[in-house]
Amino acid sequence: MEALPPDSPAPSGRMLTLTCQRPAAGGTFVARHEGRVVFVRGAAPDETVIARLLDDPEEAKNARFWRAEAVEVLEPSPDRVPTVWPEAGTEGVGGADWAHIALPAQRRIGSEVLQELLTRAKVRSFPVEDAQVEPASDDEDGLAWRTRVRYAVDPSRRVGMRGWRSHDVRPVGHDPIAVREISQLDIPSWAAPEGTEAIDAIGPSDGPPAIVIVGRDLDQASIEIPARWDGADVSVQNASGLHPLRGDGLVRERVGDRVFEVSQTGFWQSHRLAPQLLTDVVDADLDVHDGDVVWDLYGGVGLFAARAAQAAGPGSEVVSVEGSARASALAATNLADLPGARAEHAECVAWVREAVAAGARPDRVVLDPPRAGAGQELMRLLASAVTSRIVYVSCEPSTLARDLAAIEEKGWRVTDLRAFDLYPHTHHIESVAILEPAP
Repeated sequence: MEALPPDSPAPSGRMLTLTCQRPAAGGTFVARHEGRVVFVRGAAPDETVIARLLDDPEEAKNARFWRAEAVEVLEPSPDRVPTVWPEAGTEGVGGADWAHIALPAQRRIGSEVLQELLTRAKVRSFPVEDAQVEPASDDEDGLAWRTRVRYAVDPSRRVGMRGWRSHDVRPVGHDPIAVREISQLDIPSWAAPEGTEAIDAIGPSDGPPAIVIVGRDLDQASIEIPARWDGADVSVQNASGLHPLRGDGLVRERVGDRVFEVSQTGFWQSHRLAPQLLTDVVDADLDVHDGDVVWDLYGGVGLFAARAAQAAGPGSEVVSVEGSARASALAATNLADLPGARAEHAECVAWVREAVAAGARPDRVVLDPPRAGAGQELMRLLASAVTSRIVYVSCEPSTLARDLAAIEEKGWRVTDLRAFDLYPHTHHIESVAILEPAP
């Protein structure tokens, strides 16, 4: 192939022969072509591929980097294995970008990415080489773990999943990472009603599976539930809200001896083992004592607050703060039997700002923010108010690294950081960090 000048536009669809090197955040691998960085999906470390450029020529004209997708492997990486999900490969669905990489290698690569992000953010109080991605116990093959699956629907009413960085709806085939309860529903073979935009499937740990048919203009009275969905709860989500057709619009999730009510459209950890694993880790890391004041920020339906209240005893105060009104109301229900625990519906940064201004001094805080992270203001507020310990649960290592560096600047240190492979065959990582005031 003839060489392209580094400042020339990238013709979308152009084929390049590239040798991929280190991993990048986001699940791609870094290659170079004529001095320009190319992020390649579907590759693996130290392998040579033919890749198709994905960027629009005009948009890429002045871009510092290009994006590409491997279409043929010329020299395979030692980490490459037969994919567990062929439909997630080239021009396939976007839900398993590392399905072609051996599971131990996925965790090694994830560790490298996490360590690089911590280094770039200049986190200094924790040895970054100790940040290693661990498997969830009893998850040996990384299959049949996902309890929440979203399907897309195209204008022809075909059900599938969207491609990587694409709006195209593509065939799913057999999804090997969905739990059996979801796979048995065989949702991709259903001809969705006109106006359907998406279909959510939930396989909870307690009670029947649930299906939510999503479409702004859907008429719930017109939906015909197929016979194979007998035993599943079914709802319609349209512009006027959630309308249960069968069931009450909730799913039940069991963690230890407690059952949590969760909205069918609400947040819950997607890996079948994650709620128990993270609850156990957060419980040990918080190390709550009787009489402590504990805040659970971005508390959802009260998962971490419930365990903290159980550990703290009736002499403590445990507050779950959550921005979703529906999740906060369910947290109040889920915490109702625990003395000293309560749920507050509020935007977390505003709530903490007001509480700190009023002189609040919590002993311990756990926070589990969305991918955007906590942000500098919240980390500053917590650094000024928390007396003992912060446990930060993160699903996005780049924003975690940023926030850890921010609180180090306020005189705190990272005393432990663990990372877990709770999204096998994808590049995502769940992390839990312990923060304490520096001595």
